[in-house]
Amino acid sequence: MTGPQLVFVHGWGCGPDIWEPVLKALNLPSASLLDLGYFGASQSEMQRRLSALLRGPRPVLAVGHSLGFLWLLSRGDWPAGSRFLGLNAFGRFTAAEDFSQGVPLRMLTRMQAGLQRDAVQVVNNFRARCGVGPVTEEALCVPALQDGLTDLMTLDVRPLLARLAEEPGAIKVLVGAVDPIVSPAMTQAAFPPDVPIEWETEGGHMLPLTHPHVCAEAVRRMMSQDLENV
Repeated sequence: MTGPQLVFVHGWGCGPDIWEPVLKALNLPSASLLDLGYFGASQSEMQRRLSALLRGPRPVLAVGHSLGFLWLLSRGDWPAGSRFLGLNAFGRFTAAEDFSQGVPLRMLTRMQAGLQRDAVQVVNNFRARCGVGPVTEEALCVPALQDGLTDLMTLDVRPLLARLAEEPGAIKVLVGAVDPIVSPAMTQAAFPPDVPIEWETEGGHMLPLTHPHVCAEAVRRMMSQDLENV
């Protein structure tokens, strides 16, 4: 039996390197890592690979960290049987009338303005809050970072999550109980009540780096579940 294709997408201000500890724990020397281009990776190549996954005959196990999960679900129709694992994830990020637990929009508009003045400070301030090291100014692709903030401001996949939640095992979420970016209240409000959420008591916002074996085990469980249902 052939299992689902594995694809990983990182969050804002990060790159595919965050998956290295998880891939090591999975004993995967390589995997399909989509790069949102915050450090200059080709977006035409990324779109080509994404299109191939969307059009492919095999289901996908899509693993997204933070914005990566929201971005994955917003890309369109995935092959039948595809599953989604969210790490430090959410179905919407910014606050709305029906989502008071979200992050105030003004915080993101300030970050967008800040990217025009001093991009490296904005990115490194965010990375410091997440508990990861700084990057250099030369590495940054400001247009891609702006696009990512726009996604955080506008994307809302809660209706899709509600539909997916009707399919047993289609979604699983792994979050940190002490995440400085996504509060527990925001996490609970961002998902339908029947989506399983696993809480890591000491976990922050970078579970792929701090809890790679826990993340890897969640991937293994969803892969096995898919294999059983093929």
